[in-house]
Amino acid sequence: MAEAKVFPMNTFVSVLRGQAADASQLEMLAYLLQVDVVDADVAPVAQALCKAYIYETEPALTKYAEGDIAKLGNQIKIAPMGDPAAAQAVLEAMVTMKAENVAAKADLAKAKDDVAAKDKEIADIKAKLKTFEAASAGAEKAILSSNTKIDEHIKKLNDLLAEVEKVKKEGVVVAGVAAADGAAPAGDAAASGASGDAPSTGGEPEADFGFGSNPFADSDW
Repeated sequence: MAEAKVFPMNTFVSVLRGQAADASQLEMLAYLLQVDVVDADVAPVAQALCKAYIYETEPALTKYAEGDIAKLGNQIKIAPMGDPAAAQAVLEAMVTMKAENVAAKADLAKAKDDVAAKDKEIADIKAKLKTFEAASAGAEKAILSSNTKIDEHIKKLNDLLAEVEKVKKEGVVVAGVAAADGAAPAGDAAASGASGDAPSTGGEPEADFGFGSNPFADSDW
């Protein structure tokens, strides 16, 4: 067992009262528990373990925790725990829990960052989807309008083709009728020419050249 060690009375009382641990108190706690160092974060647990040891060893000291310390003097000599294994196990468990808590907090912070990043990604995707839907609606409207115009042009083209076909058919009929109707006049004209209505050709020219008299008959020429 380690030898007893002298500590300031204020430090000793601060342990009994569970006050915030300073460097002097942490040194005393580590000495009583026989560990290298006591972390400030687990100091309350170390205080509870040491108080239980002190009250078990010196029950009369409990009244001084209430404030009557004038009779104790400025210093106190106290020995460390004789068998600190159980207390050390509790302290080690608390240190492990602290480390796990720190890791859990880091994981939680990372998870929050990941969630925030996912939320932003989802928001960006929704914005892009909204833009795409708007563009798609515009494109669909344009396509429908184009289809309507194409249908109109096709209808006009079909109507025009029908008119062309109609004109072609009617044009052939008219041309045939005209040819049939024109055959008789042509024959009549030929017959009329044969009957003598047309001027005769050939032979000698007439003396008056066809003017009805001789313009040179009474002339001095």
